[in-house]
Amino acid sequence: MANCAIKDWLGEEVGQAELDLPVAKPETTSHLLYLALRRQMTNARQGNAHTKTRSEVRGGGRKPWRQKGTGRARAGSIRSPLWRKGGVIFGPRKREFNLKMNRKERRLALRTALQSRADDLIVVREFLENLQPIPKTRDVAQALLRWGVMEDQSALLIVSEKTEALERATRNIARLKLISANNINVYDLLNVDWILITESALDLLKRGLTGEKGVLAPRKSAPSEVEELLPASSNSAIPDEEAEEMETEEMEAEVPQDLPATDTPAATAELDTEEEQA
Repeated sequence: MANCAIKDWLGEEVGQAELDLPVAKPETTSHLLYLALRRQMTNARQGNAHTKTRSEVRGGGRKPWRQKGTGRARAGSIRSPLWRKGGVIFGPRKREFNLKMNRKERRLALRTALQSRADDLIVVREFLENLQPIPKTRDVAQALLRWGVMEDQSALLIVSEKTEALERATRNIARLKLISANNINVYDLLNVDWILITESALDLLKRGLTGEKGVLAPRKSAPSEVEELLPASSNSAIPDEEAEEMETEEMEAEVPQDLPATDTPAATAELDTEEEQA
């Protein structure tokens, strides 16, 4: 168990937070963290490098010259790997890099990595209200110094949920990385000098990493302010069948009802009689 200092926006220590997570055995810690790091870095690869073989390069279907009698070397295609603009032998091919790791092992690696950084972990009080009404990068940079993060040191800021104001205030600080609690990973935990975490985010991590379901699940994005102000479309609240009936009624209403019917036999006979009399 480790005790971490809780600091407010002014950098004053206001309490202690306990961090006691079940971790891996000492003899398996390094290998477990290695597997988690290897999986994360491997899955981040795109694998877009791709070359074409002689069967994929355009052209080369005709034999350039006959087999014998020319004095030149034998050739069957102008897209041979020996030729300029030909195919590539054993070149890189587009592929997917993917390594799997058991869920319990991933959680154990996260708990072990977080617990191992307890000496470099600072719990901060919720400070979003201090960035109002206009979020300023300068305010966050000064707060980092008050919390003990020097200008030549990197830091990871973990919050319960990222907001637009917080992102705008931190995105221009190169040595600071902002992530939400449900995006925590081993690489970021081990690759910084200091870890800053809010009290609500620490509570989420304690509950989520110990097996409580649905705590660290990805959240659905809330509708933006612009979407909330837009009026709901009239057709969205009407079922498809009712919408079709309304369209049919509108089309029938557009057709004039006082026109004489000319397709009936009686109407046709009257027209013929009028033509004969004329």
